[in-house]
Amino acid sequence: MLGLPSAIRWPWRANANEGTLALTLTDHAMRFVLATEASEKGATLTAWGSELRGVSSKDAFLKRVTSRLPAARRVIAVLDPRDYQIMQVEAPNVPAEEMRGAVRWRAMEFFDGSPHNFTLDILAMHQDEDSFGGIQNVIVIAAQNDVIKNRMQECVLLDLALSIVDIPETAQRNLLNASTAAVAKEGDIAGVMSVDAGRALMTVTVGGELQFFRRFEFDLDKILVSGEVQSALMSDSPEAEAVSRSLMQLHRSMDLWEDNHPRQAIGSMAIAAGPRGEALADRLRAELGIETKALSLANVFRLNNPGAAPPWDDVAYLPLLGALLRPVA
Repeated sequence: MLGLPSAIRWPWRANANEGTLALTLTDHAMRFVLATEASEKGATLTAWGSELRGVSSKDAFLKRVTSRLPAARRVIAVLDPRDYQIMQVEAPNVPAEEMRGAVRWRAMEFFDGSPHNFTLDILAMHQDEDSFGGIQNVIVIAAQNDVIKNRMQECVLLDLALSIVDIPETAQRNLLNASTAAVAKEGDIAGVMSVDAGRALMTVTVGGELQFFRRFEFDLDKILVSGEVQSALMSDSPEAEAVSRSLMQLHRSMDLWEDNHPRQAIGSMAIAAGPRGEALADRLRAELGIETKALSLANVFRLNNPGAAPPWDDVAYLPLLGALLRPVA
């Protein structure tokens, strides 16, 4: 990949290995999950945690993080959504061996700066004759080289050997695939929506492959208010407006899928909202009009300390958990 050592790979090309540490690091916080065993089907978790930077300098923060992080043979860095761009673009009509270069130049129509300033990879999408007028599309993931280099340098300071870079969209795909592996059928169309900090990420897979992704505003607290309060919100209050915007964005996401894939109806939607997942699934079932239930991960991840509160109860851990389940090349 451009500007990076060959050891750095995107997750869809990585081989599974034991002793895997997934972490996300921003200017304000660090979060990690350690697995002794991990595959596409599940993982055994031995440690997880987070650390806030507070008023510490970056150097002091990294030293503090170093003391908390466990050792691991393989390290996955999950990028913050602000650190990359993801989009669908029309696949150029070129031979397969020329696809990457052609997509790079086509995608650069949407980016600022030189194409050589970006680390870019592509995901093939499920072939759908009806989508986008029958034109095949690909998913493009692009991060500025400086972002990747900064993550590498931070890992060096943390005494970690970074080997894989992941993103939340593909991590969420992995969680859905693992959670439905026992009942999934070839060509199944399924969605999952995670909700945290006033935002939602909806992804849709076809036959286990990522096909759709969208982030949007979603106020979980307002959506889940009790019946009496809900009645009071049916007004022009800010609370009522928040509920209206959230549901409008939810339906907008479903409409975007249906408009572009008229013959591929989503069969089910899994909801990830921590302990409130069941309640939110119940709330949205009538809105969506399809099978809607909480995302269940208890059979996907094993805890070395069964008495501990599972990390998936905190939605912020989901990208890390999904990164542990990266597909084997």
